[in-house]
Amino acid sequence: MPGSKTTRREWGTVRHRGTLYYATYRHGTALDNKTRQFVSVIHKAPISFQTEGAARVWLDSERQLIESGTWTSPIERERATKAEAMTLTEYANVWLEQATHLRPTTRNLYERQIRARIAPSALGDTPLPEIARADVGAWWRSLDHTHERTADIAYTVLRTILYGAVDDGLIEANPAQRIKGAGKPSKRRTIDPLTPAQVAAVADAMPPQWRLGVLLGAWCGLRSGEIRELRRKDINTATGVIKIRRGVTRASSEVVIGEPKTRASIRDVRIPASMLPDVRQHLLDFAQIGDEGLLFYEASGGKNVPDNRWRRAWLKACEQVGIEDFHFHDLRKTGLTYLALNGATARELQVIAGHTTATMAMRYQEVADDHLTGVYDRLSNQIGGTR
Repeated sequence: MPGSKTTRREWGTVRHRGTLYYATYRHGTALDNKTRQFVSVIHKAPISFQTEGAARVWLDSERQLIESGTWTSPIERERATKAEAMTLTEYANVWLEQATHLRPTTRNLYERQIRARIAPSALGDTPLPEIARADVGAWWRSLDHTHERTADIAYTVLRTILYGAVDDGLIEANPAQRIKGAGKPSKRRTIDPLTPAQVAAVADAMPPQWRLGVLLGAWCGLRSGEIRELRRKDINTATGVIKIRRGVTRASSEVVIGEPKTRASIRDVRIPASMLPDVRQHLLDFAQIGDEGLLFYEASGGKNVPDNRWRRAWLKACEQVGIEDFHFHDLRKTGLTYLALNGATARELQVIAGHTTATMAMRYQEVADDHLTGVYDRLSNQIGGTR
């Protein structure tokens, strides 16, 4: 190879390439996955050298470690050195930067937890290898537990980051495992579904251009972010179907439009027949023009309605009709409850709501199309009776 020279002596190899020298040696054996035979393992110096002599000194030091029985692989030693020099906060920021799989809203959540609850703590300034389970326990007890759900989220973020440190070989075990009282499932709110009459009342109390959103949340089981990103091209009034392909979320101050939260959330949802006149009238009166026209938008700017403005309008409408402690997302439970009462199966409810099942076999059960038609007909009659 031009510009490359390899020198061998009794032990180890030094390769000269350009102006630098690279050292390798063989030690130990490992199973080759392709040949299924044991082969010798080649270990490389983690750095390059300016001279051949420096490379030889490194090889001699490696041989001394082997002969003394204190040898570990150069890669493991390099990781340990990096870990000793890296605090939890430093690693958390590196981990977050490399976690390209996170959704924008999830990334924003992690950033807030690191900034507010991990970095300011004594744990945040602790080098990774020095973090013990007792330290994590003390950190957990120091959190503000008046909002237990927030504390549990902070713990989950910490545990996930430390699992990343284990995967990166910086620590041997996760010290955030099995901390007493931490990360337990949050208590579910007890919600009584609204009656069809209550749904109609709160919808009428919304701003007229957003009224249909309440009906879609209840009787079609759509999430707020799915509703606020609906466009004309997603609605087929001839077949009575809504295509859910996108959602809008907010990450920090940035509005993000993307796929729904899970693959199961990409779905086609039927519109009860008694709701179709409302949908058609909304398209005539309020929706933007063109296939890409939004069904719901801000009057100033014509962009997606921000979640905080939608929430304020919802809370004001609920107050006006005397409904308390009922979130917009709770409309989904209302609609799904009535679908169940009208005969929808668990699998059908899962498909309608876009939930991801924990049981793989459930994914392959066919939704009975004829049966679901009957379910929607009965729901439509029930809704229509309150109009």
